[in-house]
Amino acid sequence: MFPNDAACADFLFGLRYPSGFACPACGSTKAWPAGPLREMICDGGHRTSITAGTLMHRTRQPLQTWFHAAFLVSTLTPGISALQFQRQLGLTRYETAFQMLHKLRSGLVDPERTPLAVEVEVDELYVGGVEEGRPGRGALDKALVIGGVEVVRYEGKGKDGSLVEKMRAGRVRLNVIPDAAATTLVPWVQKNVAAGAKVVTDGNASYNRLGSLGYLHEQVLATHKGEKTGHYLPLVHLIVSNLKRWLMGTHKGAVLPKHLQAYLNEFTFRFNRRFWRGPAFTRALGLAVSAEAWPEYDTLYASGTEDGWEHPDTRLNADASR
Repeated sequence: MFPNDAACADFLFGLRYPSGFACPACGSTKAWPAGPLREMICDGGHRTSITAGTLMHRTRQPLQTWFHAAFLVSTLTPGISALQFQRQLGLTRYETAFQMLHKLRSGLVDPERTPLAVEVEVDELYVGGVEEGRPGRGALDKALVIGGVEVVRYEGKGKDGSLVEKMRAGRVRLNVIPDAAATTLVPWVQKNVAAGAKVVTDGNASYNRLGSLGYLHEQVLATHKGEKTGHYLPLVHLIVSNLKRWLMGTHKGAVLPKHLQAYLNEFTFRFNRRFWRGPAFTRALGLAVSAEAWPEYDTLYASGTEDGWEHPDTRLNADASR
């Protein structure tokens, strides 16, 4: 579909102006081509690039390279690391590949996402490398992540051919959080799970207020009085297990805590769109993102400092994505 930059520009033009060109500066619909890559100049003298206002604005890389990156980010099940991307595209500098992929990731958070609903498993787990002598919550080099996953129940055939109730994972949400206090966990549930939904958690007392906030709250205990109960949160643990394998496999465990939210956004984006790869590609091009929403070279590498780039965090959106 995209043998050259001109084909990429034509595709972008159709996406951005499905009803015909309208000048973003004055709104004029009278315009003429002013360059080989769909640049337009209106009767008011305003010149518009096809990449203006997108994460590709003023890029020095060919449009084909951006399209290839968006395709790999949105369609490859294991994703792609910056080092792999640099080698595959023949980019001179690793930093260029790293920044391009993070720009694409910054466009993956849908500002109009709808909350998880009906039945949702929620749990918080640590993600990161192993620190000798400090397992679990005591590990200083790990990031605390909260995860929520919709439980989709359906009828399927059992081993004997009879109909039995089965379940699978629906949409997911994953966020880095500072702690597991009620002041952190309860607001996260309120912003990411629809009121009235059934919320299943472990025995963490921080979730106790959910029942009084309009949720059907169910707690499952892995052990009771020293004995295993057989109850657990299978889907959210499966998602986090897949996430950890992805980080260790594709990215070799080299994701810094300050960039982890970006990788959680990418994992969530791809998982939630695993059945709709076409729309995922166009979304990954970042056409729905404002010009201030992606990182520049200096702000990306200063992430984690006062003047650095802050990766989009889905907790900030009270409405949540399809």
